[in-house]
Amino acid sequence: MSFVKTIFLNGVRGTDGMCNFARPVLFWSAAQWMEDALSNELFEVQTLCPLGQTPFDSAEQAFAALHLPEDAEHVLIFTTPMPELTTEDLARAAAVHLACGHAATLLCCDSPAGAQGVLRDADAQVCGVGWSDGPKALHGAFFRTDALRKVLPEARSLFDLITRLAHTGGPCDAFLLPAVLEVNDGASAWAAQKNLTLRINLGHIAHGVQIFSPEATFISPDAEIGAGACILPGCLIRPGCKVGENATIGPNTILENAAIGPRTSVNSSQVYDSTVGADATVGPFAYVRPGCHIGDHTRIGDFVELKKAEIGNGTKVSHLTYIGDAEVGERVNFGCGTVVVNYDGYVKSKTVIGDDCFIGCNTNLVAPVELGDRVFTAAGTTVTKNVPAGALAVARARQTNLEGWNDSRRARMEKQKK
Repeated sequence: MSFVKTIFLNGVRGTDGMCNFARPVLFWSAAQWMEDALSNELFEVQTLCPLGQTPFDSAEQAFAALHLPEDAEHVLIFTTPMPELTTEDLARAAAVHLACGHAATLLCCDSPAGAQGVLRDADAQVCGVGWSDGPKALHGAFFRTDALRKVLPEARSLFDLITRLAHTGGPCDAFLLPAVLEVNDGASAWAAQKNLTLRINLGHIAHGVQIFSPEATFISPDAEIGAGACILPGCLIRPGCKVGENATIGPNTILENAAIGPRTSVNSSQVYDSTVGADATVGPFAYVRPGCHIGDHTRIGDFVELKKAEIGNGTKVSHLTYIGDAEVGERVNFGCGTVVVNYDGYVKSKTVIGDDCFIGCNTNLVAPVELGDRVFTAAGTTVTKNVPAGALAVARARQTNLEGWNDSRRARMEKQKK
């Protein structure tokens, strides 16, 4: 079956100056939602005014710039995005158009009384667009390309195009769509987002995902979430995410291009462009920056920040620690306040830590530096040189006690007060 070339007239600015097809709706633009619905073997999408280019100032300018593709027998034109349309809706409409062979098939839905819609003659043929007692709002239309070429040069709107085509004797039909919102300003984009949010969340619930508050959980349409996963309120699961079976996400968690393993918990934390293995815990209040790979059975605790870090299986980074540009082995324990000092103001250097190491509290690891397997660093140590396997690293001043010093000081201070 030949392609139906689909054209988005992404030309007309809304009242806020934004092109309607570029409006954000739940992590995607309105155009991306429609392209996703049209992503099958039947349709091929091209945008007259691609996102990011200077838009037209009016619908008349957009129609004047419209050039029909030479290699398509049929064209589908949208002047306003409808992100709620589904692949099934559009495939059924296309099947009706291709089967009937009419010059045009209008995409309509029920609208309030008095709205502008399509008019039919005594033979029930569409004869134009205007006012009707039982109107159908016009959203878009399929066209036979040969019929469209005859009337396109004079047309300046979709309504005008249909009217001219009907008056030339080209037979038209109409396909009734489910009630959907046209996105033409910020308020309608928000209303469509509410509907799409509920559609996505209920779809996940139907596949065994527990979502405590569907109204307060925002999941990208391309996210993959395994059965048995639990999504707590306040979560934003942005594009490119995969969540494994029986994982727990949230509350108040942001994931973006993140892969979370099965049975892993990410609590009140943010994970970007990174992977977390199975049976791990992240958070609360952890910040996993891009380029991190966290292994299985790991613990990334509160106020821990990771950046471009490889964390081996079974490693625990429990609290108040920064690890950046580092390769960490398995079963390593990080004490509170550890810092991987990876940046000297000009160059970012790498730290390598072997298996079964114990990193004492308030250790500074000044990169580039390597610690072998089973290394122990004493609390308060600043490591600037490589440490061999099995060694203890101590780099701090020896403690000296001056007996009676503070008692004498306190006595002097109290005497001065008097």
